[in-house]
Amino acid sequence: MMVMRKALLITGNSIHNANMYYFTKFLTSSSMVYIKGDKKEFIVLSQMEVERAKKESKILDIRSTADYGFKEMVKKYGPKKARYELLYKILHEEGISSINVPNDFSFYVAGELKKKGVGIHLAEELDRDREVKSEVEIECITRTQRACEKAMRAALNVIKGADVTSDKLNITSEQVKTIIEHELVDNQCRMEDPIVSCGEQSSNPHCVGSGALLQDAPILIDIFPYHKKERYYADMSRTFLRGTPAPEIKEMYRTVLDAQEVAFNTIRAGVTGEDVHNAVCDLFEERGYGTDRANAKIGFIHSTGHGIGLDIHENPSLSEGGSELRAGNVITVEPGLYDPKFGGVRIEDLVVVTNRGHQNLTKFPKQLVI
Repeated sequence: MMVMRKALLITGNSIHNANMYYFTKFLTSSSMVYIKGDKKEFIVLSQMEVERAKKESKILDIRSTADYGFKEMVKKYGPKKARYELLYKILHEEGISSINVPNDFSFYVAGELKKKGVGIHLAEELDRDREVKSEVEIECITRTQRACEKAMRAALNVIKGADVTSDKLNITSEQVKTIIEHELVDNQCRMEDPIVSCGEQSSNPHCVGSGALLQDAPILIDIFPYHKKERYYADMSRTFLRGTPAPEIKEMYRTVLDAQEVAFNTIRAGVTGEDVHNAVCDLFEERGYGTDRANAKIGFIHSTGHGIGLDIHENPSLSEGGSELRAGNVITVEPGLYDPKFGGVRIEDLVVVTNRGHQNLTKFPKQLVI
């Protein structure tokens, strides 16, 4: 027996546990056990998934729960206690006396393992390791981004083609969201609920929107899907307007575009997310708008962006306290301005941090009046 005194332990299914999918690249709704030591890496899962895992997972050592007598454990202890008895048996047989676990590891299971003498430690570098994306991961994110852009194009086309009656477009937020969702499904992607907000609704950054879209009012669309098979997210926002924009909206749009350009010019490996956010806040404040760092309730009232990958929100964050950017980070750049009197404007692109700057993965044009 090869002794691994300390190892990384992850449990759960890879559909809902991004860490599990990241390490195994095997997609299943069945619960798994993943263990990685210095010289050993393996997964333990239900017998019915073993053969598929051997074909699809990047892990070479695939084991069945039957190898550890799990059915007998369930009969003896019941399903709840059998879970940590299985874990303890695996750890004991591998000579593992201490484990690193992610921050979402079961508090109950950790407590039971500690009673059996297993040391439990937080895997502090786990999220940080996922922040820097490989070329393969960037390709996955780019494919999702292209699907996102097709959905945005479909939404734009239907809004442009809608008839107008009494200053209202003959299409609702709900109908546009349905069109977006259908386009995403056609491109092997899905998402929970896109944002299609208009007028005063758009002044609330995360209002999903409802009802008829309006003429002469900003229409804010935010689409953030993930790929059903590859699991990687993308994220993009655009603001459109049918008709004639108020001078205030035109100025807000120009300022947000300028703020995004300031962010682009600041981003590179070695600067911090806080540096980028402060540069954006500086511009907004110079133009007379309130900002998040000044605790304003109107104006720029959120962070400049966030990391993205197998989760929609990852580190690094472009915000106060944002950490140092590294080459290979994939981040959103999404300045916005919000005022209940006029509505909201947000423009969001997805970029890869490089040593000298950034690579923009977003190809969709930016145009207010359509």
